[in-house]
Amino acid sequence: MREPAALLPDPARRIVDALAGLGDLEIVVAAPPHGAIVAATGSAAALLAHFPDDPRRHPLARCLAGVPVEEEVRRIAETGAVTHIHVRGVPVRDASGAVIAAVAVLADVAAQRRRLAAAAVLEAAGSVLLESLDLARVAQLGAELLVPRLGDFCLVSLLAADDELHLFGLAHADPAALAHERPLHDIFPLQDRAWDVLQDSRSRLVADLGPLDPPLRELGLRAGLIAPLIARDRALGVLRLLSARRLDADDLELARRVADRIALALDNARQHAEALRASQAREDVLTVVSHDLRNPLSAITLGATVLVKKLRDAEENVAVIQRSAARIERLTENLLDLAGAQAGQTTVLEREVADAREIVEEALALQKPLADKKGVRLIAGLRIAQAPLFCDRTRIAQVFGNLLDNAIKFSASGQEVAVDGDLVDGQVRFSVRDHGPGIDDADLPHIFEPFWSTVRGGKKGLGLGLSIARSIVDAHDGRMIVHSDHSGTVFTFTLPLAHAVDADDMT
Repeated sequence: MREPAALLPDPARRIVDALAGLGDLEIVVAAPPHGAIVAATGSAAALLAHFPDDPRRHPLARCLAGVPVEEEVRRIAETGAVTHIHVRGVPVRDASGAVIAAVAVLADVAAQRRRLAAAAVLEAAGSVLLESLDLARVAQLGAELLVPRLGDFCLVSLLAADDELHLFGLAHADPAALAHERPLHDIFPLQDRAWDVLQDSRSRLVADLGPLDPPLRELGLRAGLIAPLIARDRALGVLRLLSARRLDADDLELARRVADRIALALDNARQHAEALRASQAREDVLTVVSHDLRNPLSAITLGATVLVKKLRDAEENVAVIQRSAARIERLTENLLDLAGAQAGQTTVLEREVADAREIVEEALALQKPLADKKGVRLIAGLRIAQAPLFCDRTRIAQVFGNLLDNAIKFSASGQEVAVDGDLVDGQVRFSVRDHGPGIDDADLPHIFEPFWSTVRGGKKGLGLGLSIARSIVDAHDGRMIVHSDHSGTVFTFTLPLAHAVDADDMT
């Protein structure tokens, strides 16, 4: 606060000294006869400068004339910018009643309104974001919170499982514009800065967006900001706000605080979804146990009963019991593998050097009784003479067992199931092909999901085999894909060689 003028009467000087402790208020003190400002806090003096009206109508002049003032006045700054100031002033009198000073408390009306608007946005965020636990819906609600309160466009993009940002929420000040603007979201400004924001977790203000692509020019976008969406130290995505007006540090701070609330709501939605998936997984496990284990258990019970009654047929019934027991063991292992994967545990491998041809031949031998019973021919087309794999032999046998079991199941009597193998780019590429009814295009993206069920050729597939098979291949640094059409289905997967194989070793 300025030091009061030396000629300021003692009572007014005491007023100034008392006001010195109120630094959070914009206060001015003027002295007669000409209204000279003798003390001011902050930018109060500047707020009352450059009034174009009659000087006698100036709020301080009227206070010094003995009239209390409370009004909103229009101010034109030296730059030509117009603001509105709320002024509340009172004259200070001595014992004789003479005016010895004028004291005024000032408030920038626009700033005050912005504070109230910001408080309203934050209050709305606290209630609106609790309306849904759906991730996409929360992202959309978050985008709508800031438009048109703060800007003209708001885009909320979230990190997906592929570590890429995908648009989940988009709001425009003119909802009708979304009908043709939504496909343009990838070329909206600031997309290229998203990873910088996610890396250092700092919001950014861009005062000038610069030249825009032709489809965006007509929108009149001028400035923007980008804020990270982070909850529990985990980056969830980014919020982009674009505006046709200038944005400042206050806008950035408000957007950051809203982004924090959106991130918290998104995290709640994500945890809710995970809880639902865990609950569904438990139900699916019960379904698998009741569905897929019931049949082999019934076969074991029936085979044991027949053994008791007809010992002469023991050999055939013992084979039934053995196959059913092996089926139950494989299902149990799959359930344990899935439980470990859902708990975040990596597949444990006991690697050794094993010959690819031997693994395939053993897998075909194990599946031959089932294929013979179904009338399906198993064919090996291995175009490799020597292919040592550094792998978990038991696990890779499990992969072949799951794929062959699946192929035989959906094959008709008289059809073939072929296992092929060749060397490609230092890897062994295997394929298991059937000539069954194929898989619908709509089902293919889900075929490796645990518990996914589909109907092929009137038969419903339900289980974990494909999901577990791919997780085992992934653990070996390999890759599994599927291709299917009306002529059948082929599962292809690769495994790295234990060492390089010379071309002379290939046949």
